[in-house]
Amino acid sequence: MAVHTIQTDDDIRSILRARADTVYHPVGSCKMGIDDMSVVDPELKVYGIGHLRVIDASIMPAVVNGNTNAPVVMIAEKAADMIRQSRIYKDVA
Repeated sequence: MAVHTIQTDDDIRSILRARADTVYHPVGSCKMGIDDMSVVDPELKVYGIGHLRVIDASIMPAVVNGNTNAPVVMIAEKAADMIRQSRIYKDVA
């Protein structure tokens, strides 16, 4: 579509769909929380699906100002601690 043929909002949407991608650091697709819009709970467990957790950048509410690697490592470390703690509690109870 040549520039001079862009006349409508639909033309703009078409160009964006054809050219947009996610080469940056996508985050926020699996909201963490306790409200109806949340995908995972504060322990990263997926609502409605047993034995499944989301442990990656998708639980971040917004993209960080730097690379997402360090925050994702922190999320993974915290998740490992939570999983370990839940197993200890399960063994004691």
